[in-house]
Amino acid sequence: MNAAGQVELFPRQGSGVLTSMVWGDGLVDLAAGQTISAGDTVNYLPLSALV
Repeated sequence: MNAAGQVELFPRQGSGVLTSMVWGDGLVDLAAGQTISAGDTVNYLPLSALV
């Protein structure tokens, strides 16, 4: 989540995307095939909630 309270997409979106977990501080829960646009509201799960 950035300073403006928005989530940012990790630049690489491939099979190795799990490596982005080091970069991120949370997850966005999307249904398979769901697309989002700038300004859409999403379900965000901060990694701090998992500990």
